[in-house]
Amino acid sequence: MEKLIQVFCTVAAAALLAGCSGKSEDKIPGPVAFDKHDRCHICGMVILNYPGAKAQVFVKGEKEPLKFCSVKDGFVYVLQPENAKRTVAFWVSDFGNKKDVPLHEKMLTAQKAFFNAGSDVRGAMGKSILPFATKEEVQAFTKEHGGTIVNYSEVKFELLKSLKGH
Repeated sequence: MEKLIQVFCTVAAAALLAGCSGKSEDKIPGPVAFDKHDRCHICGMVILNYPGAKAQVFVKGEKEPLKFCSVKDGFVYVLQPENAKRTVAFWVSDFGNKKDVPLHEKMLTAQKAFFNAGSDVRGAMGKSILPFATKEEVQAFTKEHGGTIVNYSEVKFELLKSLKGH
């Protein structure tokens, strides 16, 4: 019995130490399916009733993401200092992905996306910020539809304000 207790304590201690190792081995939560009743966290519009790229944001302590009818609204949320601290994952739908798969399967992390801001393609909130998986895709799109190419770190409130229209 003493041997069994010793083994149990060793296993429990190892598990406890692994949890305190300082390594963040938690997986970033992946995007989830959009439902026909989902409403945008910012504006309240029914997400799937409007065109354009969509976004999801996971925040600390929540199992389900906040969902947005546009990438612009997703950025409005994550750029607020109090929200930036709580953001665990920011997913955006790849506007260049034309595969016939559910929308959430077309999502990529916003930090890795290449964006077109202000093209002639309108989204749920008027002028859009549209994410693409590759630089080549965003360049080809921009050549055809106008707008400006930006990366994640270049998206600021000033840029979002310039994309007026509802």
